[in-house]
Amino acid sequence: MISQRLGFILLGALGGLAAWVLTELAGEHLLGLWGGRPLLGLGVFALIFFGAGLAILGELGLRRAVISAAALAAPVALLALWKSLGFASAGQMLDTGHLMTALAVLGTIPVPFLVALKLEGRPGWCDYRVLFLESWNIVVRYAAAALFVAVVWGVLGLSAALLKLVGLREFADLLGEPVAVWLISGVALGLGLSVVTEMSDMVSPYLLLRLMRLLLPVLLGVVLVFVAVLPLRGLTHLFGSLSAAGILSAVAVAAISLVAIAVDQDDHEAVDAPVLRWSARGLALGLPVLGGLAAWAVALRVGDYGWTPARVTAAAGVAVILGYALIYAGAVLTGRAWMRWLRRGNIVMALAVSGLALLWLSPVISPEALAVRSQIARYESGAADLRALPLWEMQAEWGIAGQRGLARLAARAAEPGQEALAERLALLERDDARWALQRDDAGAQADEAALSAVLRVLPEGAALPEGLAGAILQANAASFTKDCAEPRADGLPACLLVLTDFVPADPATDAVLLRPGARRVTLLSGEGGHWRIAASSGPELAPGETLDGMIAALIAGQGRLVPSGQMALEADGKVIGRSP
Repeated sequence: MISQRLGFILLGALGGLAAWVLTELAGEHLLGLWGGRPLLGLGVFALIFFGAGLAILGELGLRRAVISAAALAAPVALLALWKSLGFASAGQMLDTGHLMTALAVLGTIPVPFLVALKLEGRPGWCDYRVLFLESWNIVVRYAAAALFVAVVWGVLGLSAALLKLVGLREFADLLGEPVAVWLISGVALGLGLSVVTEMSDMVSPYLLLRLMRLLLPVLLGVVLVFVAVLPLRGLTHLFGSLSAAGILSAVAVAAISLVAIAVDQDDHEAVDAPVLRWSARGLALGLPVLGGLAAWAVALRVGDYGWTPARVTAAAGVAVILGYALIYAGAVLTGRAWMRWLRRGNIVMALAVSGLALLWLSPVISPEALAVRSQIARYESGAADLRALPLWEMQAEWGIAGQRGLARLAARAAEPGQEALAERLALLERDDARWALQRDDAGAQADEAALSAVLRVLPEGAALPEGLAGAILQANAASFTKDCAEPRADGLPACLLVLTDFVPADPATDAVLLRPGARRVTLLSGEGGHWRIAASSGPELAPGETLDGMIAALIAGQGRLVPSGQMALEADGKVIGRSP
């Protein structure tokens, strides 16, 4: 027992030190090397190696756990490096989100299979009893260990605060060191996992699983009401946005989880109460409805707007749900042995999801490439307007596939009659390319004209400089123009813009936006049509005081520029300036 506990502590400490090295010691250097790919590979390897190693150490022992964890972590890290070659940097790859999900799947789902293989031999990989128990043991043990880590830091924090009361700050300073944070967290996690593993008879997933079973009738009731009301409400409202697919998918995942918990590891442990058993069957039969509606929602969105990486990911998730739905519903329809067939189906789906994640991290499946082909094809066929082309996303988010798509469009833009496309591509060179592409249309011009008509500007008679209206709209909510047009009972304008020049030597113009009832101002600075939000100093207001007095003074002509290291706007005894 002592040697096993030392093994947990050692592995946890090494994991903490590895995290410190990768995030603090060498992270900055590795981040700038080869687009951050070395940091990505090492980070993925360390996370899966230590995470899986700690999860299976209790069952396999230190040596076999280290070997098994390394055998899992190394190929996944190599896959991550391989996939990163399709992006400008490792950071751009991780920003996609869907690739992180694929890495998480490959780093977690195979872990129970490793334990089953080591404990039961080659036939053990399909032993559902072992797979089910090990999966939930890992979840419960990590949850308990994470709670222990939080308690450890709570005690250490209180101890540091107590010692500060007598002037001893060294302990608090030590706890603030990154190496101490990671090392203590790793040791605490390893120690917590070791104790939880030793007390497996007391800390087991059975209580959690029994409690979760009670939710079966509740979720079934909600699904039945949904299905009953759906024909009365129609599908128009349901498919108004892609969020419908997200909600339906989330409910389907919850149903899949509860049904799997209901059938448990074998018939002896499965639900026995008739209401729970029939609720599990009802949810299993309702899954095809939820999955089918989610698939329909995604299909409608793709038909209207084409593929994007997010929609490809959503479609893959729905496909997985439909796989579970068909297996679960088919198992229930087989008759009395439905639980046995469902358990076999869970093994099949676990392997299928792992295989999908493997393909996702290979060149076989590239959501970005699919999205580029879809969007360009829609434009070339006339199914989508030029302004619907996600040019900024291709440049900044869709990796090498996006760059190739832009090169293809650039070649087309050089042809006669493609001047509009060339102008859109030229906007990508601007610093505010995303905003420029979104606002470069007749609707944007109308919005800016509407804002110019309602915005009170000082000095009186001054016109809004080029690009300022668009910058103001970008920095505020969609209802900003409407809010500025609302009359006030006190006669003050709902929005006041003061054009001034805080730094005469700087060619940029400053614009101060003030609103009654507010306590802060918005300061914009720009020239040549390019505006940015600038940091402002002041005004210093008393508690409960707002900008109303300053606005009234400015309208009354009592505002003036005063020196404040640089020039500042003074009114009603308050001063606003541009921070250096």
